[in-house]
Parts: sequence; C-alpha cells; structure tokens
Amino acid sequence: MLARQFGYAVSPEPAAIVTPSVLGQLDKAARMNRALSIIFSVCGAAMAVFAIPVLGDELSPSGLVGGVLAGEVALLVIWLIARSQERVRGPYGEGLTGPEAHRLRRVLTEQPWQVWPCRVELVRDYANPAALVHVFLLDPDQNVAGVMKTRLQRGTWNSMTDGYGVLWFAGDLRFGGALAHPADPTDPTVSYASVVPQQSATASPGDSVLMEELQRQAIGWTFGQL
Repeated sequence: MLARQFGYAVSPEPAAIVTPSVLGQLDKAARMNRALSIIFSVCGAAMAVFAIPVLGDELSPSGLVGGVLAGEVALLVIWLIARSQERVRGPYGEGLTGPEAHRLRRVLTEQPWQVWPCRVELVRDYANPAALVHVFLLDPDQNVAGVMKTRLQRGTWNSMTDGYGVLWFAGDLRFGGALAHPADPTDPTVSYASVVPQQSATASPGDSVLMEELQRQAIGWTFGQL
C-alpha cells in the first residue's frame, strides 16, 4: 500500500469498523433501490391487470401475453435507468447511487482508511450541492500517486484552501474506491471515486508551504482519537 510506504496514516481496522456510520449511508441507498423496485413492480402488475380486459377481445391469447411481457420489459428498462441515476442525498449534498453503494460496501468492510494530502480541481459544477472534481493524491515529493474522479460535497470543496486539503481514501489506487472528508471524523460523508488515467488529468503546481502542512497532517493523523 503506497500510503504506508509514504508514511501516511492508515487506520488499524477496515473503514466500516473505524467509522460504522458509513454503512448507514449505503443502507439508505439500498432502501431507495428496494422502494424503486416495489413501485415499478406494482406499476407493471397494474398495467397487466388493466390490459387484459381492454385487449382480451381484440388479441389472441399469445398476442395478449406478448403485449403484457413487452410492457413489463419496458418497465424493467426504465427501472434500471432510474436505479442507476437516483442519488440518495446526504446531509451535505449529493450522495450515492444504488450501484455505487453496492460496490462500496465490500471496499469499506475490507479496506482501511488511508490519509492523503491532495489537490482538488473542478471538472464540472452542478446546480445541486455537489461538484464533479478530479482528486490528485500526492506523494511526499508532490508527485501524483493517483487520480480519482468523484462528486465532492460542496462543503468540502469550499473548505479547501486553493483546492488543497486532506482526504481519506479506502480502496485500491488502480481501481478506485471511497473518498471522505474528515471534517466530522466519526461520521464522514462518503463519495464514490473512479480512477482517471493520469495522462488525461494533470495537477497544477501548488503552494509548497501548504503542501508541507498537509503532509504533516497525513503522517501525524491518529485514528485512535476517533
């Protein structure tokens, strides 16, 4: 793990044990998925019930069955699209989609938190309380160790001086994982982070004095204080 090689703090236990509240965020997204599934199932059943008396006199049995199945398939497609896009809002802004929460559960229950100094650069601003950003995880020489794309909570984005700060990461730098801002170290808001090829995202040079302070924080962070 690069964070350990660089001397950055790593939690002694998996993220879900150190900060158990993060699983509550995932559970909320799962409940939203189940609610969507029930709603679309009920709508599909209602369509089938109403279609039978209306179309029964005009279609053969096989045609009627085919029409009902086609309607069910259409509803399934709509549900899958809605499921992939619906975000569960957290206390500070935009939260997780159901699929993101499903992927993060294993990461958070198996991987520890790593403390990284980073530079964050805006990719796209949104009307809702979140911003699409690139997060550059920096080594002690200010080289880029990994680049993540995530929807960062606006409160986190606004709190960073010139885009610099310390973030927690759980996962694998090759495949992505979870990012969190330790403003509230007992209840951090988690965001899903996907990997960005480094050649397509380059960090701007920054303030060396500020970076040295962030490195001290990353090295000296004590998870036992949680």
